Amino acid sequence: MRTIEAIGAASSIAGNRFGCCGGPRMLRHSGKVGVLARKHGLLLNWQQVLEPHTKIDKEAALRELFYHLAQQIQTLCKRQHPFVFRGGDHACAMGVWGGVLSAMRPRRDFGLIWIDAHMDSHTFTTSDSGNIHGMPLAALLGQADPRLANIYGQHPFLDPSRLVLIGVRSCEKAEQQLLKRLGVQVYDMARIRQSGGLGVVLRRVLNSMRHRCHYYGMTIDLDGIDPRDAPGVGVPVAGGLSGAALCRALKRVGSDPSLIGLEVSEFNPLRDKNHRTERLVEELIGSIYGEHWH
Repeated sequence: MRTIEAIGAASSIAGNRFGCCGGPRMLRHSGKVGVLARKHGLLLNWQQVLEPHTKIDKEAALRELFYHLAQQIQTLCKRQHPFVFRGGDHACAMGVWGGVLSAMRPRRDFGLIWIDAHMDSHTFTTSDSGNIHGMPLAALLGQADPRLANIYGQHPFLDPSRLVLIGVRSCEKAEQQLLKRLGVQVYDMARIRQSGGLGVVLRRVLNSMRHRCHYYGMTIDLDGIDPRDAPGVGVPVAGGLSGAALCRALKRVGSDPSLIGLEVSEFNPLRDKNHRTERLVEELIGSIYGEHWH
């Protein structure tokens, strides 16, 4: 059995769907999840599931949560333990990858593959909704306004040339302009089809990451997957990635020592149907870390 450190944060206060906070707790205690993990030869060593402070201002609560999350992540990175982080809402990416970047020296050694229906690159000055789960990439790229920068904290920033977005199909002009200006590579659904499909795209992206970075991470917002395969998400968007195709493509990662960690976010058990999303989460993790890919 291969041991993977499992971390969770039961938070949905950065979005507008309460149910996402229940995702990490359900995944930790689900008997179905345990069976699927063992099927893939995995032993998940769960750390404490973090929760935001409920009696302080939301932005202060997020800053505190992300600080403690980053501390957990830094410890694992320095000990070279691969990890799986299971969110809540995708704003937690600020703590996860901010922690990784703080552990990496220099930051240019690290790249990030971001699978998502959205660009998550708003700030408080560009967002109409003010939902912070639509802002983590702006913070990670060092493009935050003062309010967002205060939530992110003092972590280093991600090199935009070492970031790739896959699966985008719902975004706004301000986000597009920001990522285009920074030169971030984006594979929206149309470009994926034009490039030969998800398997071809992910193989190309992985080869690039392995040649250009000592380490890389992957974050999967489950709304990047089509709602027919992953209905239990906070913000479903039709026309997304096939869950089965993504699992097949992720098997190319294998036991790659360059992969430092995986984040899976936005699982909302209140919106799941017949446990489809719950099972898919573990199939995604097993596709990457399962022993049969060593």
